[in-house]
Amino acid sequence: MELASRIVSVLLGMAVMVLVLWPVTIPVGFGEVWWASRQAQSRSETPPPAEPEPPQPASKPPAPLPQAEAPAPTPAAAAATPAAPTPHAVLPNAAAPKQAQPPGEKAEAERLAALKEKEQTGAVAPQAATKLYYRVTVRDGGSLVSGGVVIRLSGIAVRGADATCKGAGGKAWSCGAAAKAALTRLIRSRAVTCERPKGSEQKEFAARCSVAGADLSTWMVRQGWAEPKNSQEPALAAAAEAAKSERVGLWREAE
Repeated sequence: MELASRIVSVLLGMAVMVLVLWPVTIPVGFGEVWWASRQAQSRSETPPPAEPEPPQPASKPPAPLPQAEAPAPTPAAAAATPAAPTPHAVLPNAAAPKQAQPPGEKAEAERLAALKEKEQTGAVAPQAATKLYYRVTVRDGGSLVSGGVVIRLSGIAVRGADATCKGAGGKAWSCGAAAKAALTRLIRSRAVTCERPKGSEQKEFAARCSVAGADLSTWMVRQGWAEPKNSQEPALAAAAEAAKSERVGLWREAE
């Protein structure tokens, strides 16, 4: 009986071992067919790998969002914020002395400024045109006649052709005729050059005239036969002073 109980115990133990080791012994023993069928079934159940999708065209980058404009600084903030220095800027030297402008350049700059001011205000003198007059006749000491055109010598005041003057002794003499004769001797039969404004076709006008480069107005004042209308003109004023000092023309003693 003892032997039989031992045999039964051994058989039970073997049965328990078989039950415990059953999953492990299947692949390596007689369960190879079953294991192979399980492997095939697992392969069939595995889904095939997905095909790669074609590359999509590159999409345009999104447009940047508009930035909000910075608010304008208030005057107080602008005054409080110091101005940034400009790189590589050369700051002027406040202590550097000003160079004196030469007198000639200063006078030329003033003349150009005056001309510019006249152009802006419209007070520009009309451009004068030069014209030659032939067969000139002297009407008196201050006027000429050529082809029906009367030309008065500008800038001077003269006596008429019939005027008389009194000397220091009170004796009258024909100063107007003497002035006319002096101007006639100067011109003789030569052409007279006169400056007149462009477009001026009047039959009588005032102009500065000359003979052989000699200004007739200045010459008549220098010879004492006329007086300057405007004492501010330097040439006429100097000519009048010289005639008075030499006592010529109107300033001489009556004969």
